[in-house]
Amino acid sequence: MLFIKKASALFGSSVAAAAALLIGDPSAASAAENTHFVPEATTIKWNGTTATVTFLEVAVELDANVTTISTRVTAEVDAVCTNDESTLTIHRTASSLRANDYLISFDGTVPGTAKVPLRVQGLNVSGYTCVVEHIAMTAELEDFWTGATLTHKA
Repeated sequence: MLFIKKASALFGSSVAAAAALLIGDPSAASAAENTHFVPEATTIKWNGTTATVTFLEVAVELDANVTTISTRVTAEVDAVCTNDESTLTIHRTASSLRANDYLISFDGTVPGTAKVPLRVQGLNVSGYTCVVEHIAMTAELEDFWTGATLTHKA
């Protein structure tokens, strides 16, 4: 019986802690409303194996000096492959996700660079000469602690 009381007390405090995290402090919620990524400061570069995303998050007000940001990068590639009179049109897509901790500057900004491994398979066909015609890149940023998000297309 003592075990059940302790377990229910522990469970109750866990539920209360989870509710506090979900509900949060109203002043923290208003500060988080101003937190955002700056679209003009976001870039995506890709060398075929690694995508490099630079970004800037502003108005970050957390008790900690770091925040956790996930970066999902998607590459959509169109290629044309030819072999004499035969032509193949290929469209391939690949995505990769990384999450890292970033330091919050004294002025409430988070300048960052995410390096995300990303390869698109199936762009070479045996016996054909393939040429990439179009590449579309998308980066999706999400700060786990502030809730700020940004989808950037290049």
